[in-house]
Amino acid sequence: MAKRKNVRVEMNRPIDVLSPKGSSQGVVRDFSPGGCKIQQTGAKVHCGMRLTLRISLPDRLDPIEIKPAVVTWTSNEAFGVEFLALSAEVRSRVKLVYDLLLDAQSTAETERVISLPGVSWQ
Repeated sequence: MAKRKNVRVEMNRPIDVLSPKGSSQGVVRDFSPGGCKIQQTGAKVHCGMRLTLRISLPDRLDPIEIKPAVVTWTSNEAFGVEFLALSAEVRSRVKLVYDLLLDAQSTAETERVISLPGVSWQ
C-alpha cells in the first residue's frame, strides 16, 4: 500500500456511496484531501472499484459530490478510497474542511477559545 500524502483527520459524517451495484450509506471515519475511510459493514466493494461519494461535510448543508473515488483497501467493517481528479471547486472545499478539522484536532482544549454571542455567564 502506498504511503499517504496527508495526515487523516477524525470525522464522523454520513456518506452516500454510489457504485455500479447500487447505492448504500456509511460513515466517514477519517478524511484527508486525498481520500477517506468509510465504515460500512458488509460493503459490496472491491479494490479498484470506482465510486461516486456524497459526503455531508460540516461546512454547509448541501453535500459534496466526489467522483470518481477508487477503492484502495477493504475489510469486513470498512474500506478506504482515494479521490481522483477533483474539480477545482470540490478540491477547494475538501481542503478547507480538512484544514479546519486538522486545526481543531491539533489544538489542545486548554488553548481553544469558544465565543458564544449573546450568552452571559453568571
